Amino acid sequence: MQVDDQRAYWLEIAGLTVAAVLLFRFGLLGLVFLVPVQLIWLRRGEEAGTLASAGVILGIGVFKWVDYLRLRRTIGPDELPASLLLLDLVFAAGLLAGLFMMNSDRLTVADPASETGRRTMTVPERMIAAVAAGAAIYGPTIGLLVTGDAAESAIAMQIELMRPLFEAAGAGSDEITMLVRIVVSAILSGLMFGFFVMVTGNWWLGVQIAFKSRFSLPAGNAVMARHAGYELTEFKLPEYLVWALIGAWGGVLLSMVAELGWVSYLFWNAAFVTLALYGVQGIAIVWFYLDRRKVQRITRIGVAVGMVIGLLIPGLRFVVGVGLPGLGVSELWINYHRARGSEEVS
Repeated sequence: MQVDDQRAYWLEIAGLTVAAVLLFRFGLLGLVFLVPVQLIWLRRGEEAGTLASAGVILGIGVFKWVDYLRLRRTIGPDELPASLLLLDLVFAAGLLAGLFMMNSDRLTVADPASETGRRTMTVPERMIAAVAAGAAIYGPTIGLLVTGDAAESAIAMQIELMRPLFEAAGAGSDEITMLVRIVVSAILSGLMFGFFVMVTGNWWLGVQIAFKSRFSLPAGNAVMARHAGYELTEFKLPEYLVWALIGAWGGVLLSMVAELGWVSYLFWNAAFVTLALYGVQGIAIVWFYLDRRKVQRITRIGVAVGMVIGLLIPGLRFVVGVGLPGLGVSELWINYHRARGSEEVS
């Protein structure tokens, strides 16, 4: 690598890493903080992507340490468990681990049909691996919080923050406590679904920006080469995953009639994630038919916007939220001719 190329390499990594840290730091922009890291994966490869991920963790850690010192001076060290300030760090680490699973060429699975006996993971397999990586990081952390005093401290802090607002509305301490616990329960039930949406959404947005930007992609990058030929219409889940869908929603129904404790959170998270995966497959089927019929770009954008609006409108949320996954599941029995080389759809 020449000196100028090396300088450009390190400047790009440093600049996008700083951008990711700043996005994470400031409000709603944190929802897309993985996009700069994804751009590094695509533009500079696996080594750079892994290095940038470590840099993001380091940068967030510095900010959180400053926050911790400031809060210690404000409310006192005895009332501020250090574990609460590590939550953002663990949250970011889980998302970056998921992004690693979506990009790394080190991830392979056994394949007897391959000459080497192994092959790189498909996109659906990578999504499943990303969720598994996130669960492996978040699960022990949540367990430590629940078994320790940090969870109760967090709830107590939220109650104190919300007390003036709800007391003005005539709510007592019991009502505030119950509301906070309901919110915490809802977050734990949908944690991995939110994780899945963030990782896959940032990954996909990064891919779209990288391949449609005016800046050319450096050659010789295996991660970039693998992403370059992928189309959403190729997305297809392994057939065995339908049993995970059935089992997860069966567990959800069981949790409604029996007290399962923390196990119910596992069922809810698995149910939402598998539903989301089949929702993506349903979208892939819709996009496949739009491609086959050469539907104009503006119409496709309208379809996409319509799906998003449908998820926001209470009356249509159920139709879209269940209809798309149902369409994805239906491919187990209906041949939509999405395989390469299949007959043209009339």
